[in-house]
Amino acid sequence: MSADSPRRFWTVPNMLSLSRLALLPVFLWLMSRPDRRYWVWGGVLIVYGIISDILDGVLARKLDQVTETGKLIDPLADKITAAVVAIFCVLERGLPAWALAATLARDLALVLGGRVLWKKRGTVPASVFVGKIAALLWALNLLFWVFAWHPVADYTLWPTVVLYLYAGVVYARQVMKRRA
Repeated sequence: MSADSPRRFWTVPNMLSLSRLALLPVFLWLMSRPDRRYWVWGGVLIVYGIISDILDGVLARKLDQVTETGKLIDPLADKITAAVVAIFCVLERGLPAWALAATLARDLALVLGGRVLWKKRGTVPASVFVGKIAALLWALNLLFWVFAWHPVADYTLWPTVVLYLYAGVVYARQVMKRRA
């Protein structure tokens, strides 16, 4: 059976990735409520996103459900989720626009580069460990901004964005090695 057959698409890891996208409108609705009690549930959805991102990779390997499609869906879902939350934070919580621009530019470059490699080679390079750590720290930093925990958010923003950009460079180097 092909790794990208319809039957292999409907795997537990892929459903976890897609659930993060499906919950974005719920997150935005919760966070737009003036009553801060709703914000807690928005935070719960962010924590769910972080945990499900970790779980989808673990389950894909444990259940032998690693697919090329899943290798595309997971990071794409992560990047879309992070972008939507970051845009919300810029508009509603004071996240500096430069942080959004830097992370979006990095993610766009990686998505486009990964797509080119996938078209040429039919495979997507695995993520790098530093990228996983950077994505986790970016998600936590966004959580700080969602709850307007500015002292923590302010102090962690620069190091988080720098690590996020560095991880992008490490991944790009890996992609370039594979092209050679």
